[in-house]
Amino acid sequence: MDFARLTAKLPYLGWNQQQQSAWRDGLKTMSRSALAIFSWGVVTGLAMGKSVLSTEQALAMTLFVFAGSAQLAALPLIGAGFSVFTILITAFIVNLRFVIFSIGVQAHFSHLPAWRRAILGYFTADFGYLMYTSRFPEVQAVTERKKDSHYRTHFMYGLATGNWGIWQAGSILGILGASQIPDDWGMEFAGTLALIAVIVPMLDHRAARWAAIVAAIVAILTYSLPLKLNLTVAILAAIVVGVLADRSPKAMR
Repeated sequence: MDFARLTAKLPYLGWNQQQQSAWRDGLKTMSRSALAIFSWGVVTGLAMGKSVLSTEQALAMTLFVFAGSAQLAALPLIGAGFSVFTILITAFIVNLRFVIFSIGVQAHFSHLPAWRRAILGYFTADFGYLMYTSRFPEVQAVTERKKDSHYRTHFMYGLATGNWGIWQAGSILGILGASQIPDDWGMEFAGTLALIAVIVPMLDHRAARWAAIVAAIVAILTYSLPLKLNLTVAILAAIVVGVLADRSPKAMR
């Protein structure tokens, strides 16, 4: 009896069949991008494995930070002996896009307790956000949410589980295998190419395409800004252009 009560409180084991099906659906959806996520994780792991970090430090970084772009941005600063404040500010700026992601899905999960939203916030990354909003662009009504037993929430759990698991598998493999990879292999571009291959097909409407074009141009033109501020400027420009294009159906064709 005690064992049954314990399992009823555990993730997945304590869910009903509809919730378990939603989780598996999310996991299956995320698995379609497994190669890109795994490749990006391996490249990041290789960078950490070849940095000044020890193996233990690199493993801790991938498990607790879970932000590839921020990790790659922080590594040269750590190696150059920059202050902790500078490293944290740089990571914060690089990760500003997650604030945009949070705003985009906040209404979808506002019914959850704060601690669950915090956990989901940690596990939600680029792929999870894009896949969820593509699948469910509109916020679900309260009555519909109760009727389908929070299907969307558990679908997001599946996306997050798949993304985190695939990423960590690649990153840990890269960290442990870094010493076996010659520096002249040019692996630093593999993750970027993998991301491009996934993101380009998602630019399936005009507003998204204009936002991507403007973001690329602005990021290049402002590349000389310190602390990777060009990424922040590019994100803000993309948001403005995307909103304007979405609100003006006859403009920017």
